[in-house]
Amino acid sequence: MCAVPDADPTGAGLPPAGAHPAHARPAPRPGGPRPADPGTGSARSARLRDLLGHAAGPDRLRDLLGRAAARPDRLLAIGFTAAYLRTAGPPLLHAALNPSPPLTRRAVGGGIRAMIPLQAALAARAGSPSTGLALMGLVPLARSLARKVSPT
Repeated sequence: MCAVPDADPTGAGLPPAGAHPAHARPAPRPGGPRPADPGTGSARSARLRDLLGHAAGPDRLRDLLGRAAARPDRLLAIGFTAAYLRTAGPPLLHAALNPSPPLTRRAVGGGIRAMIPLQAALAARAGSPSTGLALMGLVPLARSLARKVSPT
């Protein structure tokens, strides 16, 4: 039974699936290859190459850090992001490699403690480095409280 009143249960009144514009493919261009579909691997790699630039190595890293050094809030955001990865990464990696209850408990605690550097990085990235620095000032307090009371 159809939920829509007066609907044709056989579907005979519907257009074929290929007639809908979402299903249509671009026609091949005469004298040249067909444009890349955004979902294909070649188009994705081209977009990734455009995002990363052609030099994806030490030169690219120096360029990014050079631009970040011109804006202190960006440099703080990079530092706070590194602190987040350092806080959350190792316990999560250990728990992923050996999913035992104690390591999982440590990973959850590390993820909770890593919320402070994450919020600091987001604040610095949004243009408020003073808020990010104030949040990072809470890290020692959170560490000492985590020893007394479980963060979970």
